[in-house]
Amino acid sequence: MREILLPLPGRDDSYRVLVGPGLRADLGRLLQPLQPPARIFVITDHTVARLYGAAALNTFKAGGSTAELLMVPPGERSKTWAAVQRLSRELLARGATRQTLLIALGGGVVGDLTGFLASIFMRGVPCVQVPTTLLAMVDAAIGGKTAINLPEGKNLLGTFHQPRLVVIDPEFLDTLPTVERLNGLAEVVKAAFIRDPELLARLEGSRSRLFADRQELTEVIYRAAAIKAQVVAADVKEAGERRILNFGHTLGHALEQASGFRLPHGRAVAFGMLGALHLSEKLAGLPPEDSRRGRQLIHGLGLARRPPRLDAGAVLAVLPRDKKRRGEDLVFVLLRRLGEPVVQEGVPLPLAAEALEEVIGGGGQGPAAPGPSPKPPPPTP
Repeated sequence: MREILLPLPGRDDSYRVLVGPGLRADLGRLLQPLQPPARIFVITDHTVARLYGAAALNTFKAGGSTAELLMVPPGERSKTWAAVQRLSRELLARGATRQTLLIALGGGVVGDLTGFLASIFMRGVPCVQVPTTLLAMVDAAIGGKTAINLPEGKNLLGTFHQPRLVVIDPEFLDTLPTVERLNGLAEVVKAAFIRDPELLARLEGSRSRLFADRQELTEVIYRAAAIKAQVVAADVKEAGERRILNFGHTLGHALEQASGFRLPHGRAVAFGMLGALHLSEKLAGLPPEDSRRGRQLIHGLGLARRPPRLDAGAVLAVLPRDKKRRGEDLVFVLLRRLGEPVVQEGVPLPLAAEALEEVIGGGGQGPAAPGPSPKPPPPTP
């Protein structure tokens, strides 16, 4: 088992991020230092509940707590205010109190939703993150950012609410579909781009065997999670350095939104990173050979095989709503060198449109004039 201690500046407390195969079978014991209440609530989606729900309840019972499952449909459409209200009322009906502990057992959607609910239910209750997808293991479960979506955009309602513990077990990935593995791998690549050229080289060398080699996979997860933890510890509320974690996300979120969330997050971020590499050459002085190396890795890992078939105008209409913007111009995280990020403010929309055209190529319908963006499908409670 590997351990990352995430101190919180200005506060006396910290929390542990534990990484190791087989930890899911020991969740009840791992909770003991937190002095969990006799009843805890596990929030998960229907897919994860079918695979791991019963085993999770048993391990919590072995640790001395009675656990109950609360379920939501899988996917981004569960990150809604309606879902938060429904879960809150279920918790009240089952006797939850201010001492209640919530366990997020699932991917990034479940983690975001559970963290948001924990931050506002009775003005805040503790939560523990048990991520079951690679994306959540290396990104969403660490750092305390919580959020739900609005029809106008992704993650527009959110809070900062640090978990009490994060338990990462790579064995969960045995049942993860290939598309979800690639989703998470995009965030691993992002971490390598912004902070760890050695991890970048490791990915280049192990890309064909990564998921077949449990030891290598565990080490890659640990390194990517440690990068997220280091950045978060230095900037808990995204006032400065933490913004570098948005590499690939400005354009990525716009692609995701314009697709009505049909384009998976990781794939959207992969195309967003391609756009950011293009802008990095134009604006931040990234050497062409570094940009080429980055593009080769993204394509070589299978993260950007087919450009998304989206109308460029629809994507550009979403970009100005990005919550990280400054005034009328956009904010992109770019690279001066691999492992050396810079927050570039004042990126004009025409340059973003140029980067977008590089990304979607023949997959879109050309740079149409910005118009109303398509709305995602109606939220599912």
